[in-house]
Amino acid sequence: MKAKDPRDGRRYKARRLQVLNAAGWVCYYCGGDADQADHVIPIASGGDPMSLDNLVASCRRCNLRKGKKSQGVFLATTDTPPVFSDLLSPKTAVMTQQGPCTGQPEQDVN
Repeated sequence: MKAKDPRDGRRYKARRLQVLNAAGWVCYYCGGDADQADHVIPIASGGDPMSLDNLVASCRRCNLRKGKKSQGVFLATTDTPPVFSDLLSPKTAVMTQQGPCTGQPEQDVN
């Protein structure tokens, strides 16, 4: 008998929304509009399907392209580095923190 997939339950759906809200509905991989939660360590490789440490917001395209690959393997095959939503908002392209480059103007972090 096949075990029930934990992603079918209410608890997972609530966790998915928690991850998407925390990321501002921005894909971790491409900066596009996220509508799914991706498992950093795939469930097939023993990743915890419910752990917040194992979930990132993802768009459908990136989630399907990553599939069962590890995050490192997937990122090595992409042209775009991951977007960290606490540093850059891809929807507005406004810096929220000063970067490492010298001569960069100070940014107001409000």
